[in-house]
Amino acid sequence: MAPFVIDTNIVSELTRPAPHPAVVAFLNQNSDLLLSVIVFHELEFGVQCARDTDRRAKLQAFAIMLRNRFEGRIVDVDFPIAETAGKLRAIGKTKGRPLAELDAFIAATAMVKSATLVTRNTKDFAQLEISLLNPWESPE
Repeated sequence: MAPFVIDTNIVSELTRPAPHPAVVAFLNQNSDLLLSVIVFHELEFGVQCARDTDRRAKLQAFAIMLRNRFEGRIVDVDFPIAETAGKLRAIGKTKGRPLAELDAFIAATAMVKSATLVTRNTKDFAQLEISLLNPWESPE
């Protein structure tokens, strides 16, 4: 089975008071999960933008827990991922569906690692030749 690269919206679901059961089940039932380092960029942005100090502390603790949980499975941006991200952005632009820069890095990580991208925003990646999974829509 190919690994899964997890988009930020998947791990962010875990910060909700009542995370969607299908997302929790997916994360608990799969051990071949990878995170792009870009996810931590997006999480840190959210931490720093949180106005409530209690919320900020909880988000920061969550990011640390996530880093520990995924130790050894966090994928850095290397040359092949950077180059692939540029190609994916160009494909999106050519097809009239521009791909955000950070989404391009996450999608490129999945592509380079021959993995399925797990995201709620499948429409953002639909124009790419990449395997996608939305746990909110997956059959139980």
